[in-house]
Amino acid sequence: MYMCLLGYPADRISILTTYNGQKHLIRDIINRRCGNNPLIGRPNKVTTVDRFQGQQNDYILLSLVRTRAVGHLRDVRRLVVAMSRARLGLYIFARVSLFQNCFELTPAFTQLTARPLHLHIIPTEPFPTARKNGERPPHEVQIIKNMPQMANFVYNMYMHLIQTTHHYQQTFLQLPPAMVEEAEEVQTPDVELETEEEALAAQGDIIPSPTDASSSKETLAPQPEEPPCQAEADSAPVAGGPSQGPAEPRLDPPANPSEEGASKD
Repeated sequence: MYMCLLGYPADRISILTTYNGQKHLIRDIINRRCGNNPLIGRPNKVTTVDRFQGQQNDYILLSLVRTRAVGHLRDVRRLVVAMSRARLGLYIFARVSLFQNCFELTPAFTQLTARPLHLHIIPTEPFPTARKNGERPPHEVQIIKNMPQMANFVYNMYMHLIQTTHHYQQTFLQLPPAMVEEAEEVQTPDVELETEEEALAAQGDIIPSPTDASSSKETLAPQPEEPPCQAEADSAPVAGGPSQGPAEPRLDPPANPSEEGASKD
C-alpha cells in the first residue's frame, strides 16, 4: 500500500511467501482492502516461492514469517530462489533472531544482517525518483521499527491523500453554488441583448414603403359608426322641448255617424 501511494505501479510489485496459508490470507486481505481501490490496486502476483521459480519482477516483498521454527526454509536452494527474484528492490519480512540461530542459513543471513535491520523510507520522494543509486537522499529519512508503526503510518498517509484529493476537487474541479449563480446573472443580460438585437434585425429586414403605410392606415382605420341606440335617441323628440325634424301629421279618429246626422240637422 505504501509503495502504491507513492506512485509505484502495482503490476511491478509481487508478493512471495513460503506457505500456502499465508498466500491465501494475503490474497483475501488485498481483495478486501486494496482490490477495488484506485489509489492502491492489486499487485502483479501473490504466490509462493516454489511457484515463482523462473520469474522476476522489479520489486519483491518476501514473507519469511515464522513463529517457532524455521521449517522447510532450511533448504538453502529455496532461500536462494526467494532472494533472487527482484530486479530493483527486495524487502524481507522475518524474525531475524529465529534465522540467525539456523546453521544452514547462517552465511546468507550474515550478509543480510550487515544491512540496516529496520525499514528506511522517504515519504516525500515519489516514484519515479531522479536520485541515483548511492546518492544521499535530499529529504529526511524515516525509520520504521515494527509493523504496527508501519500500519499506522500508512493509514495516516492514506487519509491525508484522500483529504488532499477531496479538497482539490472542490477547489479546482467544482464551482461553489454562489459562483455558479453569479455566472448565470452575468450571462442573462447578454442573452437579453442578443434576443433584442435579433428582433431588431428581423424587423429591419422588412421595412414598409410610405404608400403601403398610408394604405394600411386607411384599411386599418374604418369610419366610426353610430350605435343604433344613439341614432334612435337622436330621432325621438325630447319631452318639454322643440321636436327634432319635420312634424308628423295628426290623424283624428273617425266620427260617429249618429253624431254627424245630428249636426246636419
